[in-house]
Amino acid sequence: MAKKNNTKRAKRGAGSFRKYDNGLYEYRITYRDEFDKPHRKSFCGESQALCIAKAKEFLYKQEMRCFGIDLDITIPQIMKQKYESDLEKNFIGPQGYSRNMATLRIIERHFIGQIPIIELKQSQIDAFLRSITNYSRSVIEKLYSALKQSFEIACESQLITNNLMKSSYLRCPRSNQRPKKVRALTKAEQEKFLEALKEHKIPDGRNGYKLQLLIELYSGMRMGEINALTDDCIDFEQGVIHVRRTISRGAEYEDYIKNGTKTYAGTRDIPINKFLKPVLEEALKQKKRNPWRLGFYDYNKNAFISTSQVNCFYRRLCQKANIHFDGQHALRHTFAARCIEAGIPPVVLKTWLGHTSIKITLDTYTDVFHEYSSEAMSLFKSKMTGIY
Repeated sequence: MAKKNNTKRAKRGAGSFRKYDNGLYEYRITYRDEFDKPHRKSFCGESQALCIAKAKEFLYKQEMRCFGIDLDITIPQIMKQKYESDLEKNFIGPQGYSRNMATLRIIERHFIGQIPIIELKQSQIDAFLRSITNYSRSVIEKLYSALKQSFEIACESQLITNNLMKSSYLRCPRSNQRPKKVRALTKAEQEKFLEALKEHKIPDGRNGYKLQLLIELYSGMRMGEINALTDDCIDFEQGVIHVRRTISRGAEYEDYIKNGTKTYAGTRDIPINKFLKPVLEEALKQKKRNPWRLGFYDYNKNAFISTSQVNCFYRRLCQKANIHFDGQHALRHTFAARCIEAGIPPVVLKTWLGHTSIKITLDTYTDVFHEYSSEAMSLFKSKMTGIY
């Protein structure tokens, strides 16, 4: 900036002006923030009137902040405050907070994430909704929900009077992606997988994930739940596994043991069948001392075993067995498929899998249930023979 030239004090309490050699004016004021602390701030412009206008706009916004209203607040800022409050009040856990913040980063990268919510227009929100159709259905629903909640919060705080998200024009968009459905292994694929698992030799000093994959196949447990198992979770006397914890991803993307499962229904007891029992016995036999008394632990890194570690191993096994890779979660689906084939009632399967509702179980395994509809009809006919 050019050298300062003249200094002229404005009316008492209104601040002071300075004029520079390049013709610009600087207007400096003193104000108090929402915590009643004094600050000084300068505004530059081509005229004194422009400087005063900028100062008045700033002071008005500052006054609103003192009443708890931030006129410059954006959608990501509103939702971050909400998610932090939800985390502190235990409405969500660290893993949920981390997922929510990942959703907000998508909004932050778009121009609507930089504009104060009071200045947003319907056309700008519509442009954002058009831009997210390449994401998955679940991500789009989370983004749309964040937009709706932010406008509801802005209305409740009297920041805005018109909730644009109530417009029937701003509907939740549909994804361009085809729904990804994890497929269970066929019986033939399961045999090939078990053979590849049996033949695989674990190099010295490397982690082995064979037992975790077998537990998932024979129990339907989620991998995070398996990696959080301790001795007291396995009750051979009662013949059940007590599922009470899981390895989860925290707010800072670190793994930790969560006291509780993915959902409230995930806290459950799973029966130990004849295929599962020897696998659990072998896991307890191979267990070494570790700080968390876990049955499975990364002794090389002195850290928890993550689901992604097991998933990478499962990918290599699928390549070796020449079967389709869908992620190790396919083994959980395979367990469910074998249960349905064995005639296990859906309501029982729901409990074993830790689903929150029977609808999730039925919707997830619709194809498997459909395959056995003809057998069910044959069974119905045989039971009804002679009645009519």
